[in-house]
Amino acid sequence: MLGGVSLSKVALSLTLAIGSLNSFAHGLFPDEAGRIDWHRTQIGWPSKIVPYAFNETDTGLFAITDRNTLASLSPASGEIVWRQVFGSDETIKALCVRDGRALTLSGANEMQVRVWDAASGGLMWGFSQPPDVNYRRGSGAAEFVQGSEDVVAVVGDSLVRLTPGASVPVWEVPLNATASYKRIVLEEKTAFVVGDARPTKKNPKPRMQVVEVDLQSGSVKQKYQFASGQAVRSNRVV
Repeated sequence: MLGGVSLSKVALSLTLAIGSLNSFAHGLFPDEAGRIDWHRTQIGWPSKIVPYAFNETDTGLFAITDRNTLASLSPASGEIVWRQVFGSDETIKALCVRDGRALTLSGANEMQVRVWDAASGGLMWGFSQPPDVNYRRGSGAAEFVQGSEDVVAVVGDSLVRLTPGASVPVWEVPLNATASYKRIVLEEKTAFVVGDARPTKKNPKPRMQVVEVDLQSGSVKQKYQFASGQAVRSNRVV
Protein backbone atom coordinates (compact mmCIF):
# COMPACT_ATOMS: atom_id res chain seq x y z
CA MET A 1 0.00 0.00 0.00
CA LEU A 2 1.19 3.53 -0.76
CA GLY A 3 -0.69 6.24 1.13
CA GLY A 4 -3.88 4.15 1.00
CA VAL A 5 -3.49 3.33 -2.71
CA SER A 6 -2.48 -0.19 -3.75
CA LEU A 7 0.69 -0.53 -5.78
CA SER A 8 -1.20 -2.54 -8.40
CA LYS A 9 -3.60 0.38 -8.90
CA VAL A 10 -0.67 2.79 -9.13
CA ALA A 11 1.03 0.58 -11.71
CA LEU A 12 -2.15 0.30 -13.78
CA SER A 13 -2.77 4.05 -13.65
CA LEU A 14 0.82 4.75 -14.64
CA THR A 15 0.55 2.37 -17.59
CA LEU A 16 -2.59 4.16 -18.78
CA ALA A 17 -1.01 7.57 -18.20
CA ILE A 18 2.15 6.78 -20.14
CA GLY A 19 0.20 5.05 -22.88
CA SER A 20 -2.09 8.03 -23.38
CA LEU A 21 0.79 10.49 -23.31
CA ASN A 22 2.78 8.67 -25.97
CA SER A 23 -0.22 7.83 -28.13
CA PHE A 24 -0.58 11.48 -29.10
CA ALA A 25 2.43 11.17 -31.41
CA HIS A 26 0.52 8.79 -33.68
CA GLY A 27 -2.25 11.35 -34.20
CA LEU A 28 -0.05 14.22 -35.41
CA PHE A 29 -0.85 15.21 -39.00
CA PRO A 30 1.28 17.53 -41.21
CA ASP A 31 -1.26 20.38 -41.04
CA GLU A 32 -1.04 20.35 -37.22
CA ALA A 33 2.68 21.08 -37.19
CA GLY A 34 3.33 24.49 -35.72
CA ARG A 35 -0.21 24.80 -34.29
CA ILE A 36 0.24 22.37 -31.42
CA ASP A 37 3.21 22.43 -29.04
CA TRP A 38 3.75 18.68 -29.12
CA HIS A 39 7.18 18.95 -27.53
CA ARG A 40 5.58 20.29 -24.36
CA THR A 41 2.60 17.94 -24.50
CA GLN A 42 4.77 14.85 -24.82
CA ILE A 43 6.92 13.96 -21.81
CA GLY A 44 8.62 10.97 -23.44
CA TRP A 45 9.29 7.49 -22.11
CA PRO A 46 10.23 7.29 -18.40
CA SER A 47 13.75 6.16 -17.50
CA LYS A 48 12.98 6.33 -13.77
CA ILE A 49 9.73 6.52 -11.79
CA VAL A 50 9.44 7.48 -8.12
CA PRO A 51 6.12 7.06 -6.22
CA TYR A 52 5.52 9.60 -3.47
CA ALA A 53 2.80 10.07 -0.83
CA PHE A 54 2.02 13.74 -0.14
CA ASN A 55 -0.25 12.60 2.69
CA GLU A 56 -2.44 9.62 3.65
CA THR A 57 -4.86 10.17 0.76
CA ASP A 58 -2.91 12.07 -1.91
CA THR A 59 -0.25 10.23 -3.89
CA GLY A 60 1.82 11.13 -6.92
CA LEU A 61 4.28 9.70 -9.40
CA PHE A 62 7.43 11.52 -10.48
CA ALA A 63 9.28 10.56 -13.64
CA ILE A 64 12.36 11.54 -15.58
CA THR A 65 12.19 10.70 -19.26
CA ASP A 66 14.24 10.16 -22.40
CA ARG A 67 13.18 13.66 -23.50
CA ASN A 68 15.02 15.30 -20.60
CA THR A 69 11.76 16.02 -18.83
CA LEU A 70 10.86 15.91 -15.14
CA ALA A 71 7.14 15.29 -14.75
CA SER A 72 4.63 14.86 -11.95
CA LEU A 73 1.77 12.47 -12.80
CA SER A 74 -1.52 11.77 -11.08
CA PRO A 75 -2.00 7.99 -10.57
CA ALA A 76 -5.77 8.49 -10.21
CA SER A 77 -6.45 10.44 -13.41
CA GLY A 78 -3.35 9.78 -15.49
CA GLU A 79 -2.94 13.53 -16.06
CA ILE A 80 0.29 15.49 -16.04
CA VAL A 81 0.22 17.66 -12.93
CA TRP A 82 3.30 19.64 -13.97
CA ARG A 83 6.45 19.24 -16.04
CA GLN A 84 9.87 20.81 -16.33
CA VAL A 85 11.65 20.45 -19.68
CA PHE A 86 15.45 20.52 -19.42
CA GLY A 87 17.90 21.52 -22.14
CA SER A 88 18.72 19.09 -24.95
CA ASP A 89 22.28 18.68 -23.61
CA GLU A 90 21.18 18.41 -19.98
CA THR A 91 20.51 14.72 -19.37
CA ILE A 92 18.78 14.09 -16.03
CA LYS A 93 20.98 11.63 -14.14
CA ALA A 94 19.28 11.45 -10.74
CA LEU A 95 15.89 11.97 -9.11
CA CYS A 96 14.96 11.86 -5.42
CA VAL A 97 11.65 12.90 -3.82
CA ARG A 98 11.26 13.54 -0.09
CA ASP A 99 9.51 15.90 2.34
CA GLY A 100 7.59 17.72 -0.38
CA ARG A 101 10.68 18.30 -2.52
CA ALA A 102 12.02 16.78 -5.73
CA LEU A 103 15.79 16.74 -6.27
CA THR A 104 17.37 16.45 -9.72
CA LEU A 105 20.94 16.21 -10.95
CA SER A 106 21.47 16.94 -14.64
CA GLY A 107 24.04 17.97 -17.20
CA ALA A 108 27.16 16.72 -18.95
CA ASN A 109 30.34 18.64 -18.20
CA GLU A 110 28.44 21.36 -16.29
CA MET A 111 26.30 19.77 -13.61
CA GLN A 112 23.07 21.33 -12.34
CA VAL A 113 21.61 20.43 -8.95
CA ARG A 114 18.03 21.65 -8.48
CA VAL A 115 15.38 21.28 -5.77
CA TRP A 116 11.75 21.61 -6.89
CA ASP A 117 8.50 22.01 -4.98
CA ALA A 118 6.89 18.60 -5.40
CA ALA A 119 3.33 19.95 -5.39
CA SER A 120 3.69 22.86 -7.82
CA GLY A 121 6.89 22.14 -9.76
CA GLY A 122 8.34 25.52 -8.83
CA LEU A 123 12.11 25.83 -8.48
CA MET A 124 13.08 26.23 -4.81
CA TRP A 125 16.85 26.54 -5.27
CA GLY A 126 19.66 25.35 -7.46
CA PHE A 127 23.43 25.02 -7.76
CA SER A 128 25.61 25.01 -10.87
CA GLN A 129 28.96 23.22 -10.82
CA PRO A 130 31.58 24.86 -13.08
CA PRO A 131 32.36 22.99 -16.32
CA ASP A 132 35.08 20.35 -16.21
CA VAL A 133 36.02 17.76 -18.81
CA ASN A 134 36.02 15.06 -16.10
CA TYR A 135 32.27 15.45 -15.63
CA ARG A 136 31.69 13.50 -18.82
CA ARG A 137 32.69 10.25 -17.09
CA GLY A 138 29.08 9.21 -16.48
CA SER A 139 28.85 9.59 -12.72
CA GLY A 140 25.76 11.11 -11.20
CA ALA A 141 23.78 10.64 -7.97
CA ALA A 142 22.01 12.87 -5.47
CA GLU A 143 20.22 12.47 -2.12
CA PHE A 144 18.61 14.67 0.52
CA VAL A 145 20.36 14.83 3.90
CA GLN A 146 17.80 13.70 6.48
CA GLY A 147 16.84 16.34 9.03
CA SER A 148 18.37 19.09 6.90
CA GLU A 149 17.67 21.24 3.84
CA ASP A 150 21.05 20.17 2.43
CA VAL A 151 21.72 17.68 -0.34
CA VAL A 152 24.74 15.57 -1.26
CA ALA A 153 25.53 14.89 -4.89
CA VAL A 154 28.12 13.23 -7.09
CA VAL A 155 29.15 15.77 -9.71
CA GLY A 156 31.69 14.24 -12.03
CA ASP A 157 34.62 13.06 -9.93
CA SER A 158 33.61 14.80 -6.71
CA LEU A 159 31.11 14.34 -3.90
CA VAL A 160 29.70 17.66 -2.68
CA ARG A 161 27.39 18.78 0.13
CA LEU A 162 25.20 21.73 -0.86
CA THR A 163 23.01 24.03 1.20
CA PRO A 164 20.27 26.38 -0.07
CA GLY A 165 21.47 29.87 -1.01
CA ALA A 166 25.20 29.08 -0.86
CA SER A 167 27.33 29.80 -3.93
CA VAL A 168 29.96 27.19 -3.01
CA PRO A 169 29.68 23.67 -1.56
CA VAL A 170 29.84 23.14 2.19
CA TRP A 171 32.59 20.66 1.35
CA GLU A 172 33.89 18.84 -1.72
CA VAL A 173 35.56 15.43 -1.75
CA PRO A 174 37.53 14.21 -4.79
CA LEU A 175 36.59 10.65 -5.75
CA ASN A 176 38.50 7.95 -7.60
CA ALA A 177 38.50 9.11 -11.22
CA THR A 178 38.66 5.51 -12.47
CA ALA A 179 35.13 4.70 -11.25
CA SER A 180 31.61 5.80 -12.19
CA TYR A 181 29.51 6.59 -9.12
CA LYS A 182 25.75 6.30 -9.51
CA ARG A 183 24.44 5.69 -6.00
CA ILE A 184 24.61 7.41 -2.62
CA VAL A 185 23.42 5.70 0.57
CA LEU A 186 23.08 7.79 3.73
CA GLU A 187 23.34 6.12 7.12
CA GLU A 188 23.16 8.43 10.15
CA LYS A 189 26.24 10.67 9.80
CA THR A 190 27.89 8.78 6.96
CA ALA A 191 27.53 8.85 3.18
CA PHE A 192 28.42 5.71 1.21
CA VAL A 193 29.18 6.53 -2.41
CA VAL A 194 28.88 3.42 -4.57
CA GLY A 195 30.15 2.97 -8.10
CA ASP A 196 31.63 0.64 -10.68
CA ALA A 197 35.42 0.64 -10.94
CA ARG A 198 36.66 0.51 -14.51
CA PRO A 199 38.55 -2.66 -15.49
CA THR A 200 42.29 -2.28 -15.86
CA LYS A 201 45.06 -4.60 -17.01
CA LYS A 202 45.97 -5.17 -13.38
CA ASN A 203 42.34 -5.69 -12.28
CA PRO A 204 40.33 -6.88 -15.31
CA LYS A 205 37.36 -8.19 -13.27
CA PRO A 206 34.33 -5.95 -12.59
CA ARG A 207 34.62 -4.33 -9.15
CA MET A 208 32.38 -2.28 -6.91
CA GLN A 209 34.01 0.83 -5.47
CA VAL A 210 32.74 2.25 -2.15
CA VAL A 211 33.85 5.53 -0.59
CA GLU A 212 32.76 6.18 3.00
CA VAL A 213 32.50 9.91 3.81
CA ASP A 214 31.68 11.76 7.05
CA LEU A 215 28.60 13.92 6.36
CA GLN A 216 29.59 16.70 8.73
CA SER A 217 33.24 17.27 7.85
CA GLY A 218 33.48 15.73 4.39
CA SER A 219 36.48 13.67 5.45
CA VAL A 220 36.96 10.26 3.83
CA LYS A 221 36.70 7.50 6.42
CA GLN A 222 37.76 4.69 4.14
CA LYS A 223 37.67 3.34 0.59
CA TYR A 224 37.27 -0.25 -0.49
CA GLN A 225 36.57 -2.40 -3.53
CA PHE A 226 34.85 -5.73 -4.07
CA ALA A 227 35.63 -7.90 -7.06
CA SER A 228 32.96 -9.93 -8.82
CA GLY A 229 32.41 -13.17 -6.90
CA GLN A 230 34.43 -12.01 -3.89
CA ALA A 231 33.12 -13.17 -0.50
CA VAL A 232 32.44 -10.29 1.87
CA ARG A 233 32.20 -10.63 5.63
CA SER A 234 30.73 -7.30 6.63
CA ASN A 235 27.38 -5.78 7.48
CA ARG A 236 28.55 -2.38 6.22
CA VAL A 237 28.12 -3.23 2.54
CA VAL A 238 25.27 -1.24 0.95
